[in-house]
Amino acid sequence: MNPAGASVLDLVILGIVQGLTEFLPISSTAHLLFAEHYLGMSRPGLVLEAALHVGTVLAACVLFWPDVVGIVRSIPGLLRRSEGVGARSADPWGRMAVAIVTSTAVTAALGFALAGPLERMFESVRATAAQLLITGLILLWSRERGMRSAGDATVRDGVVLGLAQALAIVPGISRSGVTIVAGLALGLRRTEAARFSFLMSIPAIAGASVFALKDAGMATRMGYAPLELLVGAVVAGISGGLAIVWLVDLIKRQRLIAFSAYCWIVGLLVLLTAR
Repeated sequence: MNPAGASVLDLVILGIVQGLTEFLPISSTAHLLFAEHYLGMSRPGLVLEAALHVGTVLAACVLFWPDVVGIVRSIPGLLRRSEGVGARSADPWGRMAVAIVTSTAVTAALGFALAGPLERMFESVRATAAQLLITGLILLWSRERGMRSAGDATVRDGVVLGLAQALAIVPGISRSGVTIVAGLALGLRRTEAARFSFLMSIPAIAGASVFALKDAGMATRMGYAPLELLVGAVVAGISGGLAIVWLVDLIKRQRLIAFSAYCWIVGLLVLLTAR
């Protein structure tokens, strides 16, 4: 057991929790807080979570590699256009790139502006459980309203999805859940809303992980060795990849209402048992 109170087994458990819940609409932050609380672990800033997030980002990149390549390749063309990146692109990859950049900028701006109050929210397990109940309510609106594809995305879509993603900075609000529901509200097909949610998670999660590196020294002092963090990241990546494949298959066939019940059950259990 290291000084932070976490064994390698604990980090494997947290890696599984992070990987499964990052992409399922049930809030990875809430489940990490709950796992740390019931395992009796101290939180070394945000570095442990950042290491686990790296694993899930890599999983998303691998599974959506053709999309990632298409989006990245479209960026030089957008920059060369005389009307600028804000204009409507004829290329679906270019439209997705502009929407993802817009959503990331909106999320980052709100994240930095609210960093202080949000950091304090991570201290309350019971408040996080209450916010998980809100996620359950949000998922009730996971109804398909249109047949648009991710390649039809606009700057307006990016702003709306960025605001939704920023809401998920609040612990207990599911990032994938709220962005998929927002995508459905904008008229995206179910599978396309999930696809866009996963793609926009890559820069958002990667950016948050880089920002958390400022606490790397604290994590080392509390006993988290690089190898232990690597174990957690690898486990998170494997479980995250499995979660993506399962959710994409599930969302082809049904809505996300079953996850509403899950969020309510877990939220209520934590509210009743957490001290």
